[in-house]
Amino acid sequence: MRLPPLHVLAVAASAFLFFVPMVAEAQDINVEASVNATEVGDQEALTLTVTISGSDGTGVRTPDPPETEGLALTQRNPGTRRNVSIVNGRVTQSFGFTWMLRPIAEGKARILPMTVRVGSQTFQTDPIDVTVVPQSQRPARRSPVQDPFSPFQQPAPDPEPPPAPSDRDIFIQVVPATASVWQHEQVVVDYQLFFREGIQLRQSRLTDSWDANGFWREELEVDTRPVPRTVVRNGLRYNVITLKRAAVFPSRSGTLTIDPLRIESEAMLPFGRRDPFQSLFSMRSRFTPIELASPEVTITAEPLPGGAPERFSGAVGSFRMDAGLNRSRVQTGDGITLRVTIEGEGNLATLEAPRVDLPASIEVLGPTSTVRLDRTGERVSGSKIFEWVLIPRARGSYTIPSIDFSWFNPATARYETHASGALAITAEGDPTGTAAPRALLNGLPVGDVAPPLLQTERWHRTGSTAPLHERRLTWILLVGPLLIWGGTRVALERRRRLTADSALVRRRLAHPVSRKHLQRAEGLLDSDDIASFYEELDRALTGFIGNRLNVSETGLTRGQLAEILGRHGIPEPDTARILSFLEVCDRGRFAPAGHTDADREEALSDASTLIILLDERWSS
Repeated sequence: MRLPPLHVLAVAASAFLFFVPMVAEAQDINVEASVNATEVGDQEALTLTVTISGSDGTGVRTPDPPETEGLALTQRNPGTRRNVSIVNGRVTQSFGFTWMLRPIAEGKARILPMTVRVGSQTFQTDPIDVTVVPQSQRPARRSPVQDPFSPFQQPAPDPEPPPAPSDRDIFIQVVPATASVWQHEQVVVDYQLFFREGIQLRQSRLTDSWDANGFWREELEVDTRPVPRTVVRNGLRYNVITLKRAAVFPSRSGTLTIDPLRIESEAMLPFGRRDPFQSLFSMRSRFTPIELASPEVTITAEPLPGGAPERFSGAVGSFRMDAGLNRSRVQTGDGITLRVTIEGEGNLATLEAPRVDLPASIEVLGPTSTVRLDRTGERVSGSKIFEWVLIPRARGSYTIPSIDFSWFNPATARYETHASGALAITAEGDPTGTAAPRALLNGLPVGDVAPPLLQTERWHRTGSTAPLHERRLTWILLVGPLLIWGGTRVALERRRRLTADSALVRRRLAHPVSRKHLQRAEGLLDSDDIASFYEELDRALTGFIGNRLNVSETGLTRGQLAEILGRHGIPEPDTARILSFLEVCDRGRFAPAGHTDADREEALSDASTLIILLDERWSS
């Protein structure tokens, strides 16, 4: 084998070195500008942050200070931060540059677009509008933290109540794929929860059944443990997760409305606290109950255009059809399966079976249908299978005419038809399972009526000659039903008493149910599913309390739980231990990062100890 000349290798090496920087710079870089609030008091400071994400760190330059209207910089050199993350084996870095600004006067203020350079690329941020209001219209700021070593300071005021989030801090946005569709066309509706960075949520649940009158709907799968993505909207940075995704199909034309999605939750606002120690120890009391509702969704459904094919039955979407027989040659009287499969995207669940024209000598059973839907993607797709059983009643060759399936394609606004082609069947042999014709006598088939007896026979006694009341079988048949009836009455009465005394039933279930959850948690101890581990511990303890006290543990707030434990004789120190343990479980479920194996072993031991403690208290 001949080696290439040296000058060829030199040219190749030069080309490689030339293209390496270009490849390094071809990254998905994102530059965003955000503020901590879009409404500030005239005595407050505003924080502006420029975030550069997706870069490997090369070529990142400190941006020039922003130009503003109605705001003044407190310093020209920004504060900086740097985060490094590894996603799918790729190391990415994010850089943050922060400036503090103060309002000049009340009214409207504006941060003008900023130019940011990363390597050879240039980015420009969006402008941000800010409203400056009198400080009296803003929430009162917290007094400074009292110095414990100063005897001359006034006593610290009572802790301020937890702040309630505004509609700028957290809200639900509904995003329909389109607002105008054809009748029966698929529309995907996304419900997304936007919440400011740092807000913590817990115990979120739907408050009522979400409904969509006038639509056929199919639920799409969403991640039950979503990882929030970060977006900037109107100059504010939000975390976003998808609460619900549904595909709806308008069943009639006109203007239709989808009800709001309503949820209840508890939220904690981290900003506004100056004292980190007080924030840490008052975390439980800072959760505020909230109710959120999305706006209504209005969708206009246009009626389908005229000129539909004769065999159109309302299918709207993108489809393909396949038809076939499981066999083409059969014995007369045996069955053949005709299968028609329709695949694609659209209203598969409401599709009607195509019409099948059959010869008169073929008996037909069906059709039966099976729907297989794929709900894991961005749209509902799948297949619907129709099956008929065909039974030829006479031998010969038969032809099933072509099966036509028509649908309306919204992408082209046209009707489309697919034809399967003719199908042939051959029936052989004599019919099976049917009797051959027989001769008739006086209008009846010969052999269907038994002939008269022409001679008498002598009858003989068989079996035992003992009287009926002395036979064992007689007493068994008489007494047995009475015993069965009596035992059944006793069992039903016992079950009725248990059903009426639900508290007794729940007390008996308390230990088995809690033991089951503890065993599940022990099985998850060595796994990476930290959230499920702490969820099993939470259910073990709260389920034991609910079953022993015959109360519903679902939806209990921590304050309600403390009140119930106090009424049933649990001292305050033990109640505090239980609530503290449940807080650990909440942090493990919703923020699993940072929990070591030793922490989880300790939590499992604490759960068993608390259950034994409660059992001893209530048993005594």
